[in-house]
Amino acid sequence: MIARLLLASTFSLLLACSTTSSGGGMMSGCLPNSTQLCWCSATEQGVQTCSAAGDAFSVCLCGAGLDGGASGDGKGSENKGSDSKAGDTTGGASADSQDSSAQDVSAQDVGSSGGADTSSEPDTDWTELLDPEDTAAPDSGSDAVAPNEACPERAKIIYVVTKGNQLLSFSPDQLQFKPVGSLNCPTGFADTPFSMAVDRQANAYVLFQSFSSGAGVFKVSTLDASCSTTNYQPNMNGFEVFGMGFSSDAPAVSDETLWIGGSKALSFQSGPCKLGTLDAVTMQTSTVAMIPPQYGCPDLTGNGQAQLFGFFPNANPPAVGEIDKQTAQIIKNWPLPASFATTQAWAFAQWGGKLWLFAMTSADTSTSVWSLDPLTGVTTKVMSNIDHVIVGAGVSSCAPTTGK
Repeated sequence: MIARLLLASTFSLLLACSTTSSGGGMMSGCLPNSTQLCWCSATEQGVQTCSAAGDAFSVCLCGAGLDGGASGDGKGSENKGSDSKAGDTTGGASADSQDSSAQDVSAQDVGSSGGADTSSEPDTDWTELLDPEDTAAPDSGSDAVAPNEACPERAKIIYVVTKGNQLLSFSPDQLQFKPVGSLNCPTGFADTPFSMAVDRQANAYVLFQSFSSGAGVFKVSTLDASCSTTNYQPNMNGFEVFGMGFSSDAPAVSDETLWIGGSKALSFQSGPCKLGTLDAVTMQTSTVAMIPPQYGCPDLTGNGQAQLFGFFPNANPPAVGEIDKQTAQIIKNWPLPASFATTQAWAFAQWGGKLWLFAMTSADTSTSVWSLDPLTGVTTKVMSNIDHVIVGAGVSSCAPTTGK
């Protein structure tokens, strides 16, 4: 379950940043005298300014008089961030250039030292984010989902990652985003998140993109966004960049597989693309079969009923499809509105029997959220321009597969 930013974003980073870091610690360097938003608390934002020398941002300036603070005033109000700005242009490269590689990363971001107090985060009552009817044990029968008694409550909601390295939770039944923390993975200076998946223990796996190729896959905590390295080696078996998502191995079982769909970075949009798997323990990739070339490469999501779905904005017309895990053929196809043909960044997740699409098109200044009902084929925009550019989404196979 992930989303992709067009490769033009990597070249805009080259223009914005003249130095690189080999990884480890905070990314450094910024555009002289530029400004960005930063977190003063879990619900309030301030502003920090890059020095004239371009070597670092100032401390986060907070106060009621500053613009851009999150109001926290109800549904969807806590999603305000700095992945996009007022007055963003709608073109691909120009929209990407609004955000440097240091955007949304500060010493006072949620989950970082010196920022909001997150000591109580592990005690969060995640059930508050979910409707009890959506997380109740399923009835026996053909509609049963994978056993979820061993899943933590936080494994039953969606998580998204932004171009600005922010990890957010998303509760579809409330249409509400909440900040988890700021990623500080030991990546290269200009590396950006590309896709994400979440397992049944609520661990997130985030693939980073390095200019025109894939970079590392990091294991990320959904409690505080802290990163740990893995044994993943970039570009195995021709998978430079890929969308990914977990799906149970059979209906109503807890065993699951991490599926990936991708290609060489420069051909990701147009294909050819192939379906494969990534072993979450050994971090080895395996190829299954080629995806039909007319679809391009997908972002992927799965569920506890052993289904696998792909979001194909580069198909003609754009579409969502259910994918056969053995052959990579499209079992069922749901056409999307024509506006998806101009998608610049995208992500994808299943929840509550619906498919949730996070997409920024040329008509958007940031990501908008859509829901697709597979029973009717109707796609509905439920949130517009959430002020983040989402490039990855993940949900575990513990998540509900039926709604009320």
